Amino acid sequence: MGIIVQKFGGSSVANTEKLWNVCRHIRREQEGGNQVVVVVSAQGKTTDRLIQEEGEITKLPNIREHDVLVSVGEQITIAKLCMCLNSLNIPAVSLTGWQIPIITDSKYGDAKIKFIGKEKIKTELEKGNIVVVAGFQGVDENNNITTLRKRWIRYYCSCYCSYIKCRTMRYLYRCRWRIF
Repeated sequence: MGIIVQKFGGSSVANTEKLWNVCRHIRREQEGGNQVVVVVSAQGKTTDRLIQEEGEITKLPNIREHDVLVSVGEQITIAKLCMCLNSLNIPAVSLTGWQIPIITDSKYGDAKIKFIGKEKIKTELEKGNIVVVAGFQGVDENNNITTLRKRWIRYYCSCYCSYIKCRTMRYLYRCRWRIF
């Protein structure tokens, strides 16, 4: 059929039960003949918890280190989701911003996308893998982890669609489909 990009927000992947629910959505698309790229957020309130812990250490965090810290939540989610998919015999691979790569400017916490590599994603799709991508992050030209402003996430997903020439994007937020 084509390439589908699905975005699952933090509340949609907040716990193990919800991860299994996400697997059902992904499987449905794959069984429909689609290649699937999944962009996920950190689970539930993970990012908020990390920021709270950061505040226990310092009130004025280094902005580079802040981005390194908050990017971890999405990385946990991509690994867990791939483990769930693999346990269902659905081949899946997780990719972070630097692995794709997603190149951004150097404005920590508010980075803008300059380039998204499509070769890694296309190669993994051609192998038959579901590609699970950590949302909200990229790297600058010096390989520093950067994060995008939260309000840019839909834009981020639409960039994926554009770069890999997907058929459609679906954004799942609190278990309701929004089709763009």
